[in-house]
Amino acid sequence: MFERYTEKARRTIFFARYEASQFGSPYIETEHLLLGLLREDKSLANRFLRSHTESIREQIEGHTAPREKVPLSVDLPVSHECKRVLAYGAEEAERLKHKHIGTEHLLVGLLREDKCFAARLLHEQGLTIDSVREQLHPSAPPLAQGSAFFARLDQWLADREARGGVWTVRQERVANRTTHFDIYAGDQPEENEEGQNMAPAEKLAQIQRRIDFIVERMERAIANHEFEKARVFSDEERNERENLRSLREQFNLEEPPPRLQFLCIDIISDERFSEVQKRCEDYIAEGVTQVWLLDPKFKRAYTVTKTEGLREFKGEILQIASPPLEMDLRRIFD
Repeated sequence: MFERYTEKARRTIFFARYEASQFGSPYIETEHLLLGLLREDKSLANRFLRSHTESIREQIEGHTAPREKVPLSVDLPVSHECKRVLAYGAEEAERLKHKHIGTEHLLVGLLREDKCFAARLLHEQGLTIDSVREQLHPSAPPLAQGSAFFARLDQWLADREARGGVWTVRQERVANRTTHFDIYAGDQPEENEEGQNMAPAEKLAQIQRRIDFIVERMERAIANHEFEKARVFSDEERNERENLRSLREQFNLEEPPPRLQFLCIDIISDERFSEVQKRCEDYIAEGVTQVWLLDPKFKRAYTVTKTEGLREFKGEILQIASPPLEMDLRRIFD
């Protein structure tokens, strides 16, 4: 059934199944699919919903009667509404002549099932079918997945993530464009960090950091089918979100803004220089600190920053000081 779905779309449905089990639902409903979408494609969520993702979760929790959690070993069916959403998503991909069904198609599918709870939540945030369709680009940049170059690049990313402090999102939308790799900084908070003597806004940011790391660990556990671990992380996340909600209400604070990636890595090929430059300017304007452009055909690299603009890199090791990051181009280009 899901052969045409992208990895992100499949993981969205997997997370929707997890959300349904946590709510004790006998079916995977449209609101669970929406929560799965918010978990899996944070770039899409930030783009269309900005800082309202937390309030959407709160509304879903308030709308759902408390039930005993469903064991993750139990196979949950998809509700009739949710089946129609998946069908609409497939139709959107066909309409755009896309070979694969992605998270953006599922988002439009939710809006097309306009009487469902998820669609009502999206409509309350100002989303309409036409407005989302207008903003969606027809395709993402191609990734030569089978190439040795991408295999080496993937290995470098995996090695760097394993050392901690950063994580990577592949093919994410930034400034209405799709990057190949986005790298986020993240130093894990100390477990004994109590947040005493902090200003409320600082404490809010600290709690949000803890939530980010808990969610990251939980999503990895779900992806690896380590459901008992995921259950523990889910309870931790719920407790921290309650702390976040209480603090915001107590001091009338806004939800913390989404984290920005500090590095985008783009693979360039036969493109006009002006198009590449404009794309990078859009990334920087969106708040990205630096862009690395890799040209595997000619084995060249370029850097883009706000102060220096686009420059060809003449050395062998690309570097960022904070968080410390190095890429040996000799190993990447080979």
